[in-house]
Amino acid sequence: MDQHSVQVIIETLKEEGIDLAVTLPEEPTFALTEAMREDPFFQAVTVAGEGNGLAFCAGAALGGRRVVFVTGIAGLLVGTWALSQMGMVYGAPILILASYRGDFGDHSGIPGSQLLMFKQWPSCCLGALRVPYRVVNQKRP
Repeated sequence: MDQHSVQVIIETLKEEGIDLAVTLPEEPTFALTEAMREDPFFQAVTVAGEGNGLAFCAGAALGGRRVVFVTGIAGLLVGTWALSQMGMVYGAPILILASYRGDFGDHSGIPGSQLLMFKQWPSCCLGALRVPYRVVNQKRP
């Protein structure tokens, strides 16, 4: 993630009053999570597992905090059970930023069959869980 994108995301989160950042470190979002840790506006919490992070976010959101969970698309897949409970059952309002994998030009070194799964997974599973989502694939000028 380039510095301009990090800055746009940080500014947007601040404008929205999202000051609790829950992260699971991974390479594509490292620059963003580090910027959040260094910025005194954010309370940054690193979790050991995706389900833990999503559950932590749900609890914080239901308690009134504005929260963002930053992970990779594989992490979102691993956290599907927690996501199914917090969204459909409890309706916890959280923002999830997940790095998107599997599109043309992905030079991550992940095998093609996994990349295809990562590309197809969000639309079918997030749709089935009734989790609204948007794939952002263009930079804001």
